[in-house]
Amino acid sequence: MVDRVALLQDGLVLVGDDGALPSFEAAEDLELAQALTLVGAEIPLAPTMRLPDGSRVHVVGMRDGAERADARGALVAPAALADGAVAAAIAQAVAELDPARTPAGRPDWYRPGWYEAIETWIDGALLPSGRRRTGPIEPVKAWSVSAVARVPVEGDAVWVKQPCAHFHAEARIHRAVAALVPELVPQLIATEVDRGWLLMEPMAGAEEAQHAAGAALRVAERWADAQIAAVEQVPALLAAGLPHRGLELTVTGFRALLEHSTELALLDAVELAAIRGSADRAIELVRELWHAGVPDTLAHGDLHLDNVAWDGETLRLFDWTDGCVSHPFLDIAHLTRFMGVRDEAAAFEAAYASRWREAFPEADTDRALELAPLADLVFQVVTFDEIAKATEPVSAWELGGVVAKKLRHLPAMVSTLA
Repeated sequence: MVDRVALLQDGLVLVGDDGALPSFEAAEDLELAQALTLVGAEIPLAPTMRLPDGSRVHVVGMRDGAERADARGALVAPAALADGAVAAAIAQAVAELDPARTPAGRPDWYRPGWYEAIETWIDGALLPSGRRRTGPIEPVKAWSVSAVARVPVEGDAVWVKQPCAHFHAEARIHRAVAALVPELVPQLIATEVDRGWLLMEPMAGAEEAQHAAGAALRVAERWADAQIAAVEQVPALLAAGLPHRGLELTVTGFRALLEHSTELALLDAVELAAIRGSADRAIELVRELWHAGVPDTLAHGDLHLDNVAWDGETLRLFDWTDGCVSHPFLDIAHLTRFMGVRDEAAAFEAAYASRWREAFPEADTDRALELAPLADLVFQVVTFDEIAKATEPVSAWELGGVVAKKLRHLPAMVSTLA
């Protein structure tokens, strides 16, 4: 995909010799770094925009309005751009840099003073370890859900994260989980729960391409053990701030979105009728899962290998935005859905289930394992519908369509289980 970059300065935008915005071939998960490097910018100033033709524009600039060192290109008024759609989008981005006109739902990391505030906090948080920040934090990812930045320190680098307001509790959740299973989560240096900030040590094997062999099996085994041990800790987890996304909350959220989700408009009449026609049976099957004898416990809520660090020795699960108390088999179903080789998935499902079978012999573990993928679909559409409601319109494209896409699978899944 070819993305464009709009570097803003003093109400003007940078163009190349051809009078157009600089562009680049985007690599997944590297887009922000590519955009900043291309034009010599330091930070994202506003959410990445998607234009009517499907192309994306990254809005970037300098901290404190400083002038960039790169002298290439020219700064022009947005109205001077030949492409009318681009010109209108850039003009809107420029206008919204004025705090009086910034949309209420805009995340903090696009607002003035955020970098300075979080760096001041980082400096204080590093003091007990005797470390010192050696340069500005380096944004790695910034979107509607969260911002993640690399923090250069003496000898290495650490990482800082802030989730959006919808996931504001992540720092509190991560801290509570770390108190229970410190070896299974990123090592915290500090948290600021009022702002949602997390400062974390680096992890080996954090990218799926860097995983040592056997990552999924190790997750299945170790996470089952941790969840079983956490059953007795559910009251403490709830007291520490984890939400209880149990049966009734899941069913209530599912019924509500089938009536009111904005993504229903993406479904045609036949699809919507089939989905609503299968909803009651889906809920019966979800209830059957919850009544199969496996208790609610600590759940990650979005468990897949992109949220796993594994170097062959140390396993850590990260991104606790969806951490909660819920049915544990939702996690193994979610992990399985991302596995392309069914034989491998069956092996780690069996390893996971065997631990629960031993811990709760009276539970119908096999039936619970069979029902979990459908329940996870219901759980996830509730998750993504809540995200959609909390996202400002300019960023709606980022996860737009996920709810509708998942709902399309519902009738077939119900039919298979009925």
